[in-house]
Amino acid sequence: MTVNRRKSWREGVTWRIIRCVLMYLLVYALAWVVIGLIAPRATTSDPDGNFEELSFGESLLSYLETGLVFFLFIGIPSVFVIVLTGLARQSMEPPRFRAMVTALILLPTTFLLFGDVVEELLIQVAGQVVFATLVMPVPLIPQPGVQRAPKG
Repeated sequence: MTVNRRKSWREGVTWRIIRCVLMYLLVYALAWVVIGLIAPRATTSDPDGNFEELSFGESLLSYLETGLVFFLFIGIPSVFVIVLTGLARQSMEPPRFRAMVTALILLPTTFLLFGDVVEELLIQVAGQVVFATLVMPVPLIPQPGVQRAPKG
């Protein structure tokens, strides 16, 4: 009987980690969509050195491509931090844990300080903060055998 309970607990933990990562990916993607919608239009240059604004759709796609590239520098480190701190800090109070994770996942966004579009930095920082303070499941790994109170 305890084997089934332990197995279901592990399956629940795995599902919580996967759900947390998927929610982070959703928030990260939404942040870059917002950046693409409100940031200044991307430009392209021709061989003569003249700059031309891209159309709205092309500009949006350009920002989304930039978001994919920055996922290597912002998203992947953030996911590692979220999962590793969630595994390491199982008994920390939720507000303190959220504050700690928020501070840690803001560190990778420093790459955006070197860009020339302020909206990228501000919206990505806002996305990181929204995820850590509102969306992230806390605790990531619930204590085995601890039941949550029923809603209602």
